[in-house]
Amino acid sequence: MRLLWLLLMIPLSVSAHVWTPTYPTWEQSHIKNVVKVEMELFNRRKDTSYYSVQVLDSDMKPVPFVTPEKVIHLKYLKKKKVEIYVRRFEMNRAVYICSVSRILKDDQTKAAVSSRICSKAK
Repeated sequence: MRLLWLLLMIPLSVSAHVWTPTYPTWEQSHIKNVVKVEMELFNRRKDTSYYSVQVLDSDMKPVPFVTPEKVIHLKYLKKKKVEIYVRRFEMNRAVYICSVSRILKDDQTKAAVSSRICSKAK
């Protein structure tokens, strides 16, 4: 009985996507008064191929930003560079840059878990 209980307590294989760098630095973009950061997204999840980006302040409240794609389509084991643009005066408020996995509405066959990974801007 104890062996069965121990086997049930062992976590199953869980994988998430990868969002790097961990501590990105804002740099001047080609647009006046707008800064940008370049992030890299790597999909290690077979069950998810759509992601979105969030920029949050220290209280985890949204900060206005722009990225070329609102929803990023990324196949399993592929990586993609993502540019994120913020107005210069919002730069100090933008503390966390996050990627969030998106689960399709019509995928009701699996018990899916959405993941959010955040990097802290310097």
